[in-house]
Amino acid sequence: MKSRLALLAVAAVITPNIAAAAPKAAIFPFDMRDAGQAGELIPQYDPEDLRRLTVVADELKRLMSSDGKYEIVDLTPLAAEVEAASPFSKCDGCEAPIAQKAGADIAVTGFVDKVTDALISLQIFARDAATGKLTKSMSAEIRGNTDDLWLHGVRWLWKNRFNAEAPQK
Repeated sequence: MKSRLALLAVAAVITPNIAAAAPKAAIFPFDMRDAGQAGELIPQYDPEDLRRLTVVADELKRLMSSDGKYEIVDLTPLAAEVEAASPFSKCDGCEAPIAQKAGADIAVTGFVDKVTDALISLQIFARDAATGKLTKSMSAEIRGNTDDLWLHGVRWLWKNRFNAEAPQK
């Protein structure tokens, strides 16, 4: 009888932790299109813009994991596959199988469309890793080309689009 009660006590402690497990997210490197480079045989992207792509992707990882709603999976072991599949904005969901292979539930990609230094669009997409189905799509307009503005854009998307709860009916 004591062993049965002990087993029930252990199950009661473990069960809530299993039910509350956060979904796992694979966040892929963000892509960019710079209209100023359109038509160039070999585009020469601004190194600061390329650095900012990493800055906003890292910030999204931080935001997603900071409140415990998501667990971020490490894509480093699949770096060769990630590199071969990019750019993700042109592969129509090819990131989903890579995310699934990494153990993620969702695959998250981002895209920056730089029309000018004063007009930039930041877009984030999420797909179900098992099915490849697009589950979230969002964008924010950025009116300037600084770290602070790009970070403001990704934080706004996280708070107001990605992480926003559906309204109660």
